Amino acid sequence: MIFDTTPRTDASPKLHAETEFAFLNRSAREEMHLARSRLEALVAIYPDPDDLVRRFQSGNDTHFHSAEFELLLFALLSNRGFKLAPHPALPGRTSRPDFLVESPSGDEFYLEAVLASEDQGGGLYQHPLVATTLDIFSSNYHRNFLVMVSTSGQPTTQPSRNALLRKTLAWLDGLDPDAVLEAMEAGGHEMLPSLDWAHEDLMISLKAFPLSKGARGQSTRLLAGQMGRAGWVDSWSPIRDAIRFKGSKYGTFDRPFVVAVNFGGYFLNRIDEMQALFGQEQVTVSITDRDAPARLSRAPNGAWIGNSGPQFKRVSAAWLFDGLNVYNLESRKPTLYLHPWANYPVTADLLQFPHAIGEDGTMSWHEGTRPGPLFPDL
Repeated sequence: MIFDTTPRTDASPKLHAETEFAFLNRSAREEMHLARSRLEALVAIYPDPDDLVRRFQSGNDTHFHSAEFELLLFALLSNRGFKLAPHPALPGRTSRPDFLVESPSGDEFYLEAVLASEDQGGGLYQHPLVATTLDIFSSNYHRNFLVMVSTSGQPTTQPSRNALLRKTLAWLDGLDPDAVLEAMEAGGHEMLPSLDWAHEDLMISLKAFPLSKGARGQSTRLLAGQMGRAGWVDSWSPIRDAIRFKGSKYGTFDRPFVVAVNFGGYFLNRIDEMQALFGQEQVTVSITDRDAPARLSRAPNGAWIGNSGPQFKRVSAAWLFDGLNVYNLESRKPTLYLHPWANYPVTADLLQFPHAIGEDGTMSWHEGTRPGPLFPDL
């Protein structure tokens, strides 16, 4: 068992400082009950689940989501007739990949699961002093407004949550929700009023989001959304780095090796996926011939293309998931990208899933079975 079996009565929202396990374990919400039931059902069919359960219960969100991803991969493949052996030994090495997989046709391959995120620091509000401060927006409310929150910097001492709340509520009390709503409808979110609040090196920036007339007085929390820390992010380089890391971890293989990447971020699309694998899109112009047309090309900085050409050939394929978790099994559509220069091609049994094949300088995408229908009993 992963979770306690005691009755649950607390249906309050998740706090910033609360771990995924702690929230799931105490929440009385129906959707949290469904998530617990799904995870427990999958753990019950997982061979030797003790290590997986320890990671779920560790209080570390990275460990929680890593265990969740491995469990979902196990279920996804098991329900299609694949047999998975967790953590197989490799000759002459102490490190072990996540799975040795036997396909329905008898082919074998290694499978490694890895998380990747735009925020590689481990979460938007990982710093405990920031997380504790921002919880004030989940446990208080305003009649007419919600707030969008973003942060930059980190404090060395605990900011005053009461001071932040007083400042925020006084600011919102001075705003006309009808006027703000009208301005937003005319000019977009850029027209929303903003407030900055600082403590040491921490800056908390708020935007006031007006409630519709019918929703005023009914909100139970201030928080409308989290916009993350200030700074440049992209969706492709964390995927590339994850594939490179796993591709160099175990040395050479005598079988195909598939790296499954679960990306937790925003706006992942095919452009990001292609850049991660084959290099960043770039425009090249001639400095000697000004009349020469600009040329679209790729920088040699992808997981599979470097300065010397194709690389990480031991990685037969990259299976890219966009935020797969126990809540969204029915809506995800991962893509299996086949490495064009792989040492060992993947088994044809994997091509039942959505996949992409590169040949003669072009990439073709093929439809397949989504994860959702593979979990009929959950």
